[in-house]
Amino acid sequence: MSKGQAGDEPIFIRSNWGTSRYVYNPRNPVGAGLIIGSLLFAALFMYSLHASSSWSEGELRDAVNVAVRDLEASPQTLGAWTGDYDGMIRDALEKSGKGPSAGGLRVEDADDPYDKDADPAVDLFEVTAEDVDTTFCLSVSPPEPEPRTTSVEVSLSIAVEEGGC
Repeated sequence: MSKGQAGDEPIFIRSNWGTSRYVYNPRNPVGAGLIIGSLLFAALFMYSLHASSSWSEGELRDAVNVAVRDLEASPQTLGAWTGDYDGMIRDALEKSGKGPSAGGLRVEDADDPYDKDADPAVDLFEVTAEDVDTTFCLSVSPPEPEPRTTSVEVSLSIAVEEGGC
C-alpha cells in the first residue's frame, strides 16, 4: 500500500488466504512492530480480564466482614418468598461491593445432622470462592425458623471464623 523508498516492503499486504483483506507485513519493521504490539495488547487485556473476574483472599475477607456487619445492623425479614439464611448471606455478600461482580461465590449449609455435640442454638454456613483456598465459617444465631407462610423478623448475631466449620 504505502512505500517510502524504492525497494521498501509495504506495511500492509494482501492476505494469501484467498481473501482480499489486508494484513500486517512482517517483513516491514513497522508491520512487525504492529504484530508484536497487537499480541502484547491482547495478552494484557486477557490478564486484566482474568484479574478483575477472580476473587482474592483479601476481597473475600472484606466481603464477609461487610456482609456480617450489614446483616447484624438491622432485623432481617424471613418468609416463604424471601428465602432462607444461606440466600440472605449470599445476597449480603454480593451487595457488599467487594470482589468481582461475576459469581464464583458459594455459601453452603455446614450443619451436620448426625453431630450430636453440635450447638442447637446456631446454624453453621461455610463461605468460599472459586479462586481462593480460604474458607470462612459463619455461626448464625438464632437458628433459622421453620418455613411459614407469614413473615418473621429476626435479629441476627453472627460469629465469623477463618477455616471450615
